[in-house]
Parts: sequence; C-alpha cells; structure tokens
Amino acid sequence: MSKQETIIVLNRLMKFIESLPSNLYDTFINGGGKIQFIEAKPKSHLQFEKLRDKIQKEAEKEEDVESLLKRYSKKDLLSFCEYINITTGNRDTKEILYKKISCFFSMKQRRVHEIDRLEKIASTLREFENVEEARKYLRGEETVKRKTDLVKLAKYLEVHVTQRQTKQEVFDRIVESVVGSKVKGKAIR
Repeated sequence: MSKQETIIVLNRLMKFIESLPSNLYDTFINGGGKIQFIEAKPKSHLQFEKLRDKIQKEAEKEEDVESLLKRYSKKDLLSFCEYINITTGNRDTKEILYKKISCFFSMKQRRVHEIDRLEKIASTLREFENVEEARKYLRGEETVKRKTDLVKLAKYLEVHVTQRQTKQEVFDRIVESVVGSKVKGKAIR
C-alpha cells in the first residue's frame, strides 16, 4: 500500500471514530467493539427486488410508477431495467425508461401507450425498402406530426438529432438513418 493510500485509509478511520457517540467510543476503546468492512454496493439485487415488489403492490397507473422512480438516476433506472430484463437503448431518456418499466408491469393509462405507438412506427419504418415510400408513410402518421414527437421517435430509434435541427431535418434524418442506410447497404452488396 502506498503512502497516499495509507493516508486515505487513516483519514476514513478518523472520520469514523469521530462520528461515534461517546458511549460507543468508550466501549470501542475498552475492547468491547470491532470495526468491520462491508462493501457498499449502489443498488443491490435486494434493493431491486424491493423496488419491483413496491411497484407491483402500489402502482396502479403510469404516474404511480413514475413517482416511485423519480428519485433514481438514469444509471440506476438502466440497472433496474437490466435486472428485470427490459431492453433499453443508449439514448433512452428517463421518461422513456419510466414508460418501458410501466409497460413491463402492464400499466396502461392512456388510450394507446406512447411506447407502443413508437414501436409500431419504428417496426413499420424498418420494413420499407424505398425511401420515398417511407417518407410518405411517416408524413401520414398522425402521432408524429410535431417536431417533439419526431425527436422522441428519433431517440427511440437511436438516431442522433439535435434540438437545433428543424422539423424537416429531423424527419429526413430519421428516414435516411432507418431506410436510406439499409437501401445503400443493399446497393453496395
């Protein structure tokens, strides 16, 4: 152990000893206690099991799931999704993760769940072999008429877009990334 590591360990021990109440400090000094190392894990399987049980018992609709998960970081949500076998994407936002977890626990409050709509549109887009047909389909799709809806679809498809891009640029980027790249790949082969 290096000198710097020894200093870190001793500082942590000092902080621990300073935090002890006087009665426990006296007991420790007289040999009536011991210091034990317990590895701290950020989110253990036991915690995930408790969270899963809490969602199953307390959540009746999507908002309930979201309120239970609000305090968790995106990293924690991704770990939880991995624990309960929910497929996630690199660009999934916390909002999308809430919806995926809600879907997993079969809590649908809205007429058609947003994730279901995005999945339907995404799978239909992936089937197209022609860019123009894909454009026509996407233009006719009511659920992605606004730029914000197109941005959500792009994130769901893991297509990189920025907020500075116009609605048309986002639209074009989605079609090119999903259908255009597939067409170009086939042409090269």
